[in-house]
Amino acid sequence: MMVASAESPPDPLYSARGALAVVVMLTAWRVGVMVLHPIPLSFDEAQYWVWSRSLELGYFSKPPLIGWVIALTTGLCGDGEACVRLGSPLAHMGAAMAIYLVGRTLYGARVGFWSAVVYATLPAVTLSSMVISVDPLLLLCWALALFALTRALDGGGGKWWAAMGVAIGVGLLAKYAMALFPLSLVVYLAWSPERRPLLRRPQVWLALLLALVVVAPNLAWNAGHGFITFAHTRDNAQLGGVGGGGGLALHPGKMAEFLGSQAAVFGPLLLVVLAWTVATARRLAAEDERARLLLAFSVPILGLMTAESLLSRANANWAAPAYVAATVLVVAWADRRGRWGLIKASVALHLVVAVGVAEYETLTRLIGPDLARRIDPTKKVRGWDIVGAQVARTWQANPGTRLLFDRRRVMAPLLYYVRPHPFDAVKWNTTGRFHDHFDLTTDLGRHVGENFLLVTEESNPDTIVAAFARSELVSVIRVPIYPGYGREVRVFRLEGFKGYGR
Repeated sequence: MMVASAESPPDPLYSARGALAVVVMLTAWRVGVMVLHPIPLSFDEAQYWVWSRSLELGYFSKPPLIGWVIALTTGLCGDGEACVRLGSPLAHMGAAMAIYLVGRTLYGARVGFWSAVVYATLPAVTLSSMVISVDPLLLLCWALALFALTRALDGGGGKWWAAMGVAIGVGLLAKYAMALFPLSLVVYLAWSPERRPLLRRPQVWLALLLALVVVAPNLAWNAGHGFITFAHTRDNAQLGGVGGGGGLALHPGKMAEFLGSQAAVFGPLLLVVLAWTVATARRLAAEDERARLLLAFSVPILGLMTAESLLSRANANWAAPAYVAATVLVVAWADRRGRWGLIKASVALHLVVAVGVAEYETLTRLIGPDLARRIDPTKKVRGWDIVGAQVARTWQANPGTRLLFDRRRVMAPLLYYVRPHPFDAVKWNTTGRFHDHFDLTTDLGRHVGENFLLVTEESNPDTIVAAFARSELVSVIRVPIYPGYGREVRVFRLEGFKGYGR
């Protein structure tokens, strides 16, 4: 059985209340930053908000949980940017506390406490808490499933296997990467001869069946839409690339970039410790079954994503589930060797990064506009709120028109920032194929004879204009962001749509 390390005497700081107090303070600070320093929604975030206006069992590019969560948070506090994003810091708060429970179950309250603090201050968690995406929801479900598994392995009974199954199922409703959890469980059981009899126990299989029951409505939605979400996920991975000679193309540069990015995800000091534990994994796993469990839920994922980066590409966040178990692993390593100074130094470094993220606008004023323009990660989303206000005025001055867009990256943020929201807007799509959510849910072909306001970044959208009886440029919207860099959008009044191909 897995048992926690003995702690005598217990420190109240390391209790669940102590961990919760620290994590709640961090979360409250992050929410305060979002409220006081709002950043315009990216087109992905705005699209997720659009999903939340019409709750479905599935969406074009992601499972439905993110739309449901945004509907909940905006229903509680409104449609402001902070409310749209509120689910992210709350999900990370829940994940940190679930990681506390994993660490406490396996190694004791001290490891649990520092695991929660380390996770809550990770650079990737700080950045992820400031935007709404599927990753925080995935990590919350992953951490809950791992905690349920640790309790089930300690003889906690069928209820913990069932809890694991529910967590896996809900995680699949957040992101299909949750499927790596059962695969990691298989690795652990294969690596642990004493645990293999579990494969003959019905609780394990019933847990996986329960996960399928939870995700079944989304699977049915996909079946009814040509498995469009799965196809998008496959295309996003870009696997199967071949070289010019017909052989498999390898991308060592992209692999190096991916591996380097993990220092920004997990922190440089912790990544060194993790690399050391991986290098000594065989000895460590032989000595400690708890470490074997944590290695099984981290190393295979990192290896798989590294291989994918070599074959095609892998975004930095794709390995994020590995760091749930890895966080407990590196803290337990520090506990065993008395290297708490390294853990505390890493937390301090990450808090400095967190403050820098929160005060980025102040820092940009100090470093000057030229450097800020080059390194500002938010410059691609800035200005859409101003564009939206000006498009709204133009739209009001042209009654009897419907908004038309030619790109998702323009349509999504303006559906949010144009008030009242133009939910009846449509997207130009001559191919008849679905490239994004708006291709799936709108059809310009049904509006022959109608008048539109085309909102586009193109200076000469001749192909679109040719499909209308009359056209007129009515507005050019320019929003300066940095010297030499800004946002420019044109609005054309188009009358009498003749249909595609005319």
